[in-house]
Amino acid sequence: MKKIFVTGATGNQGSATVLELLDHGFDVTALTRNPNSPEAQHLKNKGAHLLQGDLENIDALRPTLQTIDGLYLVLPPVWISSKETDEQEAAMGIQILEVAKECGVNFVVYSSVMASDKQATFRPKFKFSIEQYLWASGLKGVVLRPASFMENLLLPSFGLGEGKFINPLPEDRAIPYVATKDIGTFARIVFQNPKQFEGKTIDLGSDLYTPKQILQLLESKLNQSIEFIEVPQELLYQQSKTFAQLVEMIEKEGYDPIDYSLINQWMPSLTTFDQWMDEVGTKNIRALQHKTSNISKQ
Repeated sequence: MKKIFVTGATGNQGSATVLELLDHGFDVTALTRNPNSPEAQHLKNKGAHLLQGDLENIDALRPTLQTIDGLYLVLPPVWISSKETDEQEAAMGIQILEVAKECGVNFVVYSSVMASDKQATFRPKFKFSIEQYLWASGLKGVVLRPASFMENLLLPSFGLGEGKFINPLPEDRAIPYVATKDIGTFARIVFQNPKQFEGKTIDLGSDLYTPKQILQLLESKLNQSIEFIEVPQELLYQQSKTFAQLVEMIEKEGYDPIDYSLINQWMPSLTTFDQWMDEVGTKNIRALQHKTSNISKQ
């Protein structure tokens, strides 16, 4: 397996996957809406072939899909989800897999989300629908279910740029987190060993942290006090019913235990939250705070 097509190539996990595959000798085509963006140009400079396009025009991607060995499928993120956006994502993912099968793609790695099966109780047409289609389609592949990204802390919605930690999750419930570079590494391992992984669904995550433990880590690494803001459940429902239901699910059920024995067999060391803060988080959060401070002064 040599030629891999990566969707969402300029996003966090997409770019991590592209760079990891390139570093290990794969021929990578990276799908991007804007090939002139700094993120896309970085991938090009590293050796990726850029393909301008998007998953909403899947027929335009057929010539590429007919020439590749493997597909890394990650769908565009939706930050304020709804029944409509869930259904649109499910339809898009299924259509891509249909075309991939028609084009003779040998292997698919689909990046889903942790507890997609549990979410199916209140999100009947979402990522779990795509997983089910993949298994029913006859395509060979793997489903990765990443935990919450450590990089999500850099999103404006968490408020760290303003010295706040806006927390929508249950205060005392520990959940797993993963660095997106580890997703890229594990995806590369799967593409190198498709027969050993074929047909598996793999939860991928490292540390388990409660929101208060994250707050303590942030304050320690940044050497500053951070205001902890708990988002009320009623406000979550006003913003997004599906996200509010997800938070309720996490509070009541939590996530299933991760099979670390499987992960460690192939990747002995996942990035810890402490390491991520040292390598990426502290620097980027301080840059975010500096940028926010400059904007407020204007």
